[in-house]
Amino acid sequence: MTLAELVTTTRGLCNEISTDSGALLSDTGNLLEFLNDAQEQVLLDLIPIMPGQFTVTENITLIAGTQSYALATNPDFWQIWKIAKNVSGEPPRELDPIDPLDEPYYTEVAETDSEPTAYYVLGQTIYFVPIPSASTTAYAKVWLVRPEAVTGLVTAGPSYIPKIAHRLIAYQAAALIATMLEKDPAPFIQLYARRLSKVVEVWNARLQNKIRTVRESVAERSAFNSGLSYDRDLDW
Repeated sequence: MTLAELVTTTRGLCNEISTDSGALLSDTGNLLEFLNDAQEQVLLDLIPIMPGQFTVTENITLIAGTQSYALATNPDFWQIWKIAKNVSGEPPRELDPIDPLDEPYYTEVAETDSEPTAYYVLGQTIYFVPIPSASTTAYAKVWLVRPEAVTGLVTAGPSYIPKIAHRLIAYQAAALIATMLEKDPAPFIQLYARRLSKVVEVWNARLQNKIRTVRESVAERSAFNSGLSYDRDLDW
């Protein structure tokens, strides 16, 4: 749905058109803000269901002596799935995500290394551990969750949210508007829940007949699979 279609649908749910006398909603003001808020909520609900739909990759070039890095293309990422070594001609190796408070267990004070083995994230900044001792072009590849347009809905509508889920934005916006007007948002919440349930059902239908496997640990993916029983779930 385009932005104009979402505006029209939301207005229809709220039983108010822009030409109504004393209209409370503005297509370029508060209604747009409600739609932007609703889009974020829809994205949050869909990420656990279809993470690949919102996942992109970006490379990070290491600079000698620099520990912290901001992403150039996706500085406003919502979540990082993983970071892996990405040097051409070498096998990929996933870096360990660690808690910032655990950094002393992974490195000594001011320790440097040409190949960092771990990382942690504070806000929108990525910190490599140990501190890189050499500059390496595109050393690490980051898999991350991207938001929709940072400035909100664009004219063409959502960029990454599947079309079957677009109407969720209108339902959520209507619920927010009802809350603002101190009206009952329950009908819109019910519409949202029913549509979300169907979106999940349709999206997962293609996966029902596929073999399910247990993803091994970072260490096992980076080294070798021993073939022992703890490498898989025998009861699944």
